[in-house]
Amino acid sequence: MRNLTVLIVLALTTTAFAGQPDVAARPDSLYSSLPVRNISRPDTNLKPNALGLDLMIGNSGFGLGFSYIHALSSTLSWTLTLTASEAKAPNEIDYIDPFTGQKFVPGKINQLFVFPAMIGLQYRLFKDQITDSFRPYVFAGLGPNAVFAAPYDQPLGYSFSHGKGYFGMGAYFGAGAYFGLDPHSLMGVSLRYYVLPMSHGIESMQNEPMANFNTFFIAFNIATQY
Repeated sequence: MRNLTVLIVLALTTTAFAGQPDVAARPDSLYSSLPVRNISRPDTNLKPNALGLDLMIGNSGFGLGFSYIHALSSTLSWTLTLTASEAKAPNEIDYIDPFTGQKFVPGKINQLFVFPAMIGLQYRLFKDQITDSFRPYVFAGLGPNAVFAAPYDQPLGYSFSHGKGYFGMGAYFGAGAYFGLDPHSLMGVSLRYYVLPMSHGIESMQNEPMANFNTFFIAFNIATQY
C-alpha cells in the first residue's frame, strides 16, 4: 500500500511540473523578437543636406566661403561652394609708413578680390574600413570665377565704386576629413587648390599683369545638417 501511495505522489508531481512553461526560456523568447540597435556606430548620414561656413587661410591671406552639400549616397555627394579672398602678386611686400603707421605696398595699383563659385563632387574614402568619427574624403569641381579690381590708392568706398570686374572659368580639387559623430553638424578641415586662369592679365602691381590666380588654401569647415 505504501509503495502504491509513493507511486501516485510521484506521478502527480511529475504531471504538475510538466504543465508549467519554461520560466528561464521566456525572457529569451520575448527579447529575441525585438530589433537590435547598434549604438556603438551612430549613423552620421541620416540627414542628406548640409549648409556650412568655410574659414580659409592661404598664400594670399584669409578667405571666407559658404558651402552646400547634398548626399547622393552614403559615399558620394554633390557640392556647391562660394568663396571670397584677396589675390596678391608674388612679389608684393607690405611696408609700414613710419610717420602715419599705415600699411602700403610700393608699386601696387589695384586691390584684387577673387570670387570663385564651384559645383563639384565629394567622395568619402574607406567608409567600411575605419571608424565613423574620422571620415576622410576627396573632392573636385569647376565653375565660374570673378575677379574684382579696385584702385589701391583711393578710400575704400570710392575704390569699390570705381572698381572693375573680370570673369573667367576655373576649377578646384583637394582632400579633407570630418570629425565626430554628431548627426546634426559637421566639423572638419580640408586642403584646397584652385586653378583660376584669366584670358588676359589684371594688374595688381604696375606693369605686371597677372594671368592666373591659382591659390592654395587650408579651410576649416563648420556646417549644420538637415
